[in-house]
Amino acid sequence: MDTVDLLNIRQWVTRYCKTFHSPDEDNQRNIALKELHTHRVAANMLSIAGTVLRNKSKVMIAEAIGLLHDIGRFPQYAQYRTFRDSVSVNHGRLAAKVIESENILNGIPINEKDMILDAVRFHNAPSVPGDLNAETIFFLKMIRDADKLDIWRVFAEYYAKPAEERESAVGLGLPDTPQYTDAVLMCLAEGAVASLSSLITLNDFKIMQLTWVYDLNFPASFRLAGDQGHIDRIISALPETDYIKNAVAKLKQYVRDRARG
Repeated sequence: MDTVDLLNIRQWVTRYCKTFHSPDEDNQRNIALKELHTHRVAANMLSIAGTVLRNKSKVMIAEAIGLLHDIGRFPQYAQYRTFRDSVSVNHGRLAAKVIESENILNGIPINEKDMILDAVRFHNAPSVPGDLNAETIFFLKMIRDADKLDIWRVFAEYYAKPAEERESAVGLGLPDTPQYTDAVLMCLAEGAVASLSSLITLNDFKIMQLTWVYDLNFPASFRLAGDQGHIDRIISALPETDYIKNAVAKLKQYVRDRARG
């Protein structure tokens, strides 16, 4: 990939997003959320890439993956009015289809094109597929980290807003009550990633998001997680019980240790 290829991708992403702009306030709020997320994730990709890549072309590939990873969110929302894959469509796979149908990667070497498509296609998979080549897995782990970092920002801001100002397509419709599920909190305490299927309350959703820390891959990702402060904002939105405090203390120590590499 060269600078012209990357510039073309940047310009295409801007144009594509604008085609989904809406005069409806709620719809536009949801679209704007994903536009901002797209660019924040690309910035996170550059921050991580700067610590692990020395090849300029590969750094550009990292940025391109960040820009393209959530392109499927826009037609997903246009058709289904939700960002929930479980009730609509897998947005990673849809993004790869859009990229191919729009011929955005024409002229890019086939191995790079396939790597970008696979990173986009599987960035939201429950786990990293084992049948991909090592370099693709490397970039896939990078985008999964960069994505989580900004999803924490999205939800930290979401939880802080009055209900009437929240983006309608973001939440899962879980009840916002003081309760939480012991099995979900146990995952946080034991350093395991909680599953979406185990969630019952909004607090469960917050706790699940914190468990994503245990799925980060790069020291730079842990440093960004600590520096950006979004995890702390999600923690502050949880009940202050001793069990939660102990689980959170373990999480914070894990972040500090992994940030040092």
